[in-house]
Amino acid sequence: MAQPLTLKVRIVEQNVTKVIQFDSSTLLFDACHIVREKITDANLSQPKDYGLFLPGEDGQGVWLEPGRELRYYLLKNQDLIEYRRKIRQLKVRMLDGMIKTLMVDDSQPVSQMMVVICTKIGIMNHDEYSLVREVEQEEIENKPNFGTLTLRRKKEGEKERDVKMENLKKKLRTDDEINWVDHSKTLREQGINENEVLLLRRKYFFSDGNIDSQDPIQLNLLYVQCRDDIINGTHPVTQDKACEFAGIQCQVQFGDYNEGRHKPGFLDLREFLPHSYIKVKGIEKKIFNHHKMHSGKSELDAKFRYVEEARSLKTYGVTFFLVKEKMKRRNKLVPRLLGVTKDSVLRLDEKTKEILKTWPLTTVRRWAASPNTCTLDFGDYSDQYYPFQTTEGEQIAQLIAGYIDIILRKQRPVGHIGIEGDEGLALQEDNVVPMTPNIIQHWDNHEAQHLEQESISRPAIIRPGVQGRQSFKTGSMPGIQSVAVEGKINEAHHVPTAQQLKVSKVALSKPQQALLSTIDSGQTIITSCIDDLEMKAHLPELGTDAASIRWKQVTLDSNKQTVTSQIAAMNAATAEVVTLTSSVHDEVDHTAVGTAIHTITSNLPEMT
Repeated sequence: MAQPLTLKVRIVEQNVTKVIQFDSSTLLFDACHIVREKITDANLSQPKDYGLFLPGEDGQGVWLEPGRELRYYLLKNQDLIEYRRKIRQLKVRMLDGMIKTLMVDDSQPVSQMMVVICTKIGIMNHDEYSLVREVEQEEIENKPNFGTLTLRRKKEGEKERDVKMENLKKKLRTDDEINWVDHSKTLREQGINENEVLLLRRKYFFSDGNIDSQDPIQLNLLYVQCRDDIINGTHPVTQDKACEFAGIQCQVQFGDYNEGRHKPGFLDLREFLPHSYIKVKGIEKKIFNHHKMHSGKSELDAKFRYVEEARSLKTYGVTFFLVKEKMKRRNKLVPRLLGVTKDSVLRLDEKTKEILKTWPLTTVRRWAASPNTCTLDFGDYSDQYYPFQTTEGEQIAQLIAGYIDIILRKQRPVGHIGIEGDEGLALQEDNVVPMTPNIIQHWDNHEAQHLEQESISRPAIIRPGVQGRQSFKTGSMPGIQSVAVEGKINEAHHVPTAQQLKVSKVALSKPQQALLSTIDSGQTIITSCIDDLEMKAHLPELGTDAASIRWKQVTLDSNKQTVTSQIAAMNAATAEVVTLTSSVHDEVDHTAVGTAIHTITSNLPEMT
């Protein structure tokens, strides 16, 4: 049964708090209109740009969904909620130091927000990027403690600190301390305000192999990330390899080698080499020797060369976590590095980052993460279970799940022979000369076929001439003669004889057939929507009393809200189509393209 509910509503932009009475069964959408009627519209934009927000501790809080009732959130009398603008500024810092300010919908989860952010920046694969909250470590460690001797109460979610492990993490440059933003929550839920700057960084190394000089934005981001990881020691390299990378970096930053300018003492080696090689005698001269080799390369070509060399490193694309594992036959935990890539889980030496064990990512069946431990189940693979101690178990599980999700979404239509894994499907194979490639295609005939074995060699046969020996004569050709022809010439056009059009049949996979069917049905929907728009709408007669006017206004606002959400969904689907069909992809995920097109076309009828 609905009960009256009195709430304190704070209008953020006007810095005013009002006490308003609602019904507990009131929808949040209607509650927004009630609040709007109680306040002045001065300095406020359109009502659709605002929503109700339930604030929490430390700047966190939850956006109240318009389709739910007030009692869903267990609100009590005199509770405080905020009427605030949903559109906000978001400052995003690129790896090269550039800061971009974007307008985003604060009520959306970060997963939907990433589509808008990456689209505005010009990045295709939004699902492989994420945002990082940067916390100044020195500020935390050097924070003065002027309190009493009372023991500090541990906050919820705060992790136990192991000093030795913390120091080892800093030395090895692991990813444990990277504070990734949670994609399932909004920015407000995570306490991220308008003044905080977030770092845009690649989290998943899946389709980065397709990035080249044709995609300068992603190439620059990948180059800076690889450069920083090599210099800070995340990717260990030999001295010669470090000089090679530094030489390419010189070509990127300074252009072609200039003998009069590029001499020992010119470089700040801290920006070009890992710390362990900075004081090596004569190393700057070696860097310039490598710099000479790349003269003539443009900045983009040099960056692409740098990234190509970085891809050859064994640790490229690996996300590292420092864990503790139990020694065999001893009840003792020792540090160990755990690595996760797009196709495997690695166990590495914590000192040299040498790979000790590799499990294919496809063998991961289950994982169980707790606050201090994590266990990976590799099914029937050798070493079925791998338990280890870590405080980052949830982050490791999310990374593995993210890679598996990308693999399922991007490689489901490819990677197998046959349609939808049909092992009994007949295949036809042809050899084509002179380059002799093999062409394998699906065969429509599903009848059982039997193999026939036969020798294709035949004995040679010498045959005599047809009529025996023949005689021949010799002669000469007549000379050139001039011929004159007089008369009328009648020209006429003859219709060429009709030729039968040759149609070649192309075998399509089931995802491709489904995509064509989706496109055909979408064209039908578009045609129907065009016809509906050309017809005049017949509206029922409505009264002019206050209740009728109120009903019309509520219906109009509700429809506006619906259209806004549908346009947002269509925009996201359009960005998905552009991403999936861009030239940087070798294969097209036809299933995902069909889903995005269906999202676009299915929302059209509601808007007409």
